[in-house]
Amino acid sequence: MSRRKNQLFSFVFFTITIVLGQNGAGDPQKGDVRYTQWGIMDGNAVRTLYSNHAEVARWPDQPSGEWPKGTGHSYVDGVALIIAASTYDTLGNRIHPMSTNYREFIDTDPVEKTPWGWGPLPGYSNPRQSSPARSDDPFTWPDVWADKPEWSGEWNGFFGRGITNADLETYFVCDDSPDEEWFHTSDTTTGENVFYPDPSDTTRGGLGMEIKARGFQWSHVLAQDVIFWFYEITNEGATDYDSVYFSQYIDWGIGGTRDSGDDEGGYNTYLDIAFAWDFNSEGQPGRWGPTGVAAYAFLESPGNPFDLVDNDEDGIIDEKRDNPAGVWLDTYPYGVDDVD
Repeated sequence: MSRRKNQLFSFVFFTITIVLGQNGAGDPQKGDVRYTQWGIMDGNAVRTLYSNHAEVARWPDQPSGEWPKGTGHSYVDGVALIIAASTYDTLGNRIHPMSTNYREFIDTDPVEKTPWGWGPLPGYSNPRQSSPARSDDPFTWPDVWADKPEWSGEWNGFFGRGITNADLETYFVCDDSPDEEWFHTSDTTTGENVFYPDPSDTTRGGLGMEIKARGFQWSHVLAQDVIFWFYEITNEGATDYDSVYFSQYIDWGIGGTRDSGDDEGGYNTYLDIAFAWDFNSEGQPGRWGPTGVAAYAFLESPGNPFDLVDNDEDGIIDEKRDNPAGVWLDTYPYGVDDVD
């Protein structure tokens, strides 16, 4: 029997993204790296560090994608959320700004060394402690919720006021205002700044994007190995982008921080999933095993509604966030005639 067949199924991070479009209706406050907090999601069999600037796991700190909880068996070195777009600078040049925040490989302010990326907004957690807001710990909540002041003293839940449907839910908001990279790239002849997402507000950097993020964990046996991440993305700037890309950079660490050299991976576009495993099925320290398989999957995300392509392979082309529901099909495989 091969090692591959001996492997255990591990855990999955599911991602749901909703793009709300450009309406300027986000939180008028701006993100700031000084509000950065790190917490731990531990509401089921998966336990991991995460931050309120949308980074998940952090090498070499632990727990980082630990599964099962309490074993010390690590599977993820880090995950970064990325939004990129195409636009034009003040000189008419085509440019491709990208917003992210990660422990390495991102640009910083040349003087203050501030990371140019996502920054948390105030008013979504208690600044007198270290963790983003958690549904099971009122001490992590702000005195007044920035977006729901009338809900003060109650959980700002995805499922409603004071409702804790999941065994653990976290909530935070961040934007890319701290990303001033394109402020510092200028034409030496004219001295013009290259790009502002909102020319009327020259203090806002990045792409003008805001993210309302939530993580959910259920301890039910059917979901105990899963963390669901939900992102609502709003363009708060004044720039119309003709193409925007959402992605996540995943630095797998199957088998622990001492055993990342033999990781292997694959993906399935039909299932919208990327997964990784350890080549020899052994983790370190202690040569524990067999190691499991970790994965990230998109449950739902916008595609291109104008390219006549079925972007997510669900049988629908030019799918939009607001198109009609269509005809309900209750026979699998959907859209395929029965064959005698």
